[in-house]
Amino acid sequence: MDENPHNNTADQTVEILNDEQFEDMRDLLEEDFADLIQVYLTDSQQRIQSLRIAQQQNDNANGFEIAHALKGASANLGTTQLMRLSSQLQDRCREQRISEQAALIEDIAAALQCAEQTIKQRMEQ
Repeated sequence: MDENPHNNTADQTVEILNDEQFEDMRDLLEEDFADLIQVYLTDSQQRIQSLRIAQQQNDNANGFEIAHALKGASANLGTTQLMRLSSQLQDRCREQRISEQAALIEDIAAALQCAEQTIKQRMEQ
């Protein structure tokens, strides 16, 4: 895990999905919402693969851009855990430390799985 002293958010209750943000987006997009969800999940999976490659290649600039895009998409949908982890990865890339972030990238992948399960349950309601 990351030894960053201001990484104490892991001790708090982790919010996977912000209900209000999610429902606002669902109300806004109506019948297009399911399509947005599918695009978000597919794009996020591809971005995680790209982050793994950037990490292996020590490509901080590309890692930063990918993490930034994932953070923005996650913010729009209200997937707060993904947004927070992507922001942490952005910070590490800014510090030129992507090569040390394999565990954080896997945390992002796990957060996406949790978000996907939560979203699918919510979509059935």
